[in-house]
Amino acid sequence: MSSISLRTGVVLLALSLLAACSDSSSTQGSAEAGVTEFQVDAAELTESSGLARSQRQDDLYWSHNDSGGPTTAYAFDGLGRLRGSLTLSGAINLDWEDMASFREDGQPRLLLADIGDNGAIRPLLTLYIAAEPELPAPTAEAPSELRAAPLRSLRIAYPDGPRDCESVAVDEREGAIYLLSKRDPVPRLYRLPLRPALPLAIATALGEIAIPRAPEGAAEPERINWVTGMDFDAAGERLAAVSLTQLHVWRRNAGETWEAALQRLPRTQDLPDYSQIEAVTWTADGSAVLISSEGNPTPVARIPIPD
Repeated sequence: MSSISLRTGVVLLALSLLAACSDSSSTQGSAEAGVTEFQVDAAELTESSGLARSQRQDDLYWSHNDSGGPTTAYAFDGLGRLRGSLTLSGAINLDWEDMASFREDGQPRLLLADIGDNGAIRPLLTLYIAAEPELPAPTAEAPSELRAAPLRSLRIAYPDGPRDCESVAVDEREGAIYLLSKRDPVPRLYRLPLRPALPLAIATALGEIAIPRAPEGAAEPERINWVTGMDFDAAGERLAAVSLTQLHVWRRNAGETWEAALQRLPRTQDLPDYSQIEAVTWTADGSAVLISSEGNPTPVARIPIPD
């Protein structure tokens, strides 16, 4: 065999091995392929700490600021155009850390979660549930500035004492709210009824979940370990959660509980290099997730998710 033929054979073998590696099943992905990025044209939104897709319009999303900010959620479209805002009168933003959307009796709802607790000292927390308003089509006029009282407020507590949490999601079919702790060595899952029977709802502790942890000795392990947002897809089949650097996606089998599904390791991929990623939501069709970071203007990335 000539030296040229030998080199050609070696190259072809190497390419085939690379292809085989790329086709093999893996839970680790890349943050590059198909990702699109934009900025939200909302000067007031500087510390995006929660995201929720609209239940009224596809490609419309809601976000809010972090602790101490106004009791306001801001709506923007997939191009980053500010479409309107909703201020909850009578509410308090002690430390709003996430939000969710769902339907209740066929009506679109927003849940805003005052659940942040860096020092794990708050015995009681508050979830605000509001009607999602209908916004007019985008025009050259100023975005709509709406104000309304919450439909109801839920006072909640953990059964095992205060803890920091920045992740909330609603399973409307189950009629349940899920929370995922942040600063525990391994995140802990909790569940609450969407309509509790008593004025104070004590969450049910469902235990630790299966999730990648930073390797021992890693610099800034909290950038991997701290979960800062989560959301269920519209079909109720997948859960997406983010840390400051990674996206995790779990799939639930038919008839399976979220508690059981989260005992399997998720599909994990790296996120764009943003300063403070704290929120995630699915698109209405479930083909992608949006993640946002604190910043002015607010950076957002749309990340395709394989079915």
